[in-house]
Amino acid sequence: MKIQYVGAAFAALCVSGCVSSGSGDTILAIPREQAAAMSVGQIVLTGRPENVSADFEQVFATQVRQETDRCATGATPLRLEVRVTEFKKANPAMTFLVGDSNVIKGQAVLIDPATGRKVADFDITRSVGGGGLIAAAGMSQAEEQMTEAFGKEICKRAFGV
Repeated sequence: MKIQYVGAAFAALCVSGCVSSGSGDTILAIPREQAAAMSVGQIVLTGRPENVSADFEQVFATQVRQETDRCATGATPLRLEVRVTEFKKANPAMTFLVGDSNVIKGQAVLIDPATGRKVADFDITRSVGGGGLIAAAGMSQAEEQMTEAFGKEICKRAFGV
C-alpha cells in the first residue's frame, strides 16, 4: 500500500506544471485613452546582470518586440528603455524535486522620443516556476522564457493587454 502512495506521489511530481506570477510597482502609468494610440519603436537595454549569456541583449529585444508588437499597435512610437537588475535561472534538479523558479527583475521606462518626456515607468518582477518534469523541461530556456514574460508584463502594465 505504501508503495502505491509513493508511486502516485512520484507520478504527480513528474507531471506537475509551471506557475507564472508578476509583481512590481507602477511609478508612472499611461492613461488608457492615450495608450491605444501608442506603439513601441526602439528597444534599448540600458543595463543587464552579469550572469546572463552573451546573446541576452538580442534574445531580450526579440522576445519583448514580439510581445509589444501584439499589444501596442498605435501610430505613435515610444522608446522602451529597460534595465534588468536581476536574473535567476532555476536549478533543474530543485525544480523537479521541490519546485524552483526563473526570476527576472527590472525597470521599464517608455519615453516619447520627440520630446524626451517619460510617459510610463514600471518596476517589474516576473517569476515562472513549479515542480516536476514538465516544469524542469520548461526551465531549460530560461532567458527566452523570462524575457517573453517581461514583455507580457510591459503589455499588461502599459497597454492594458
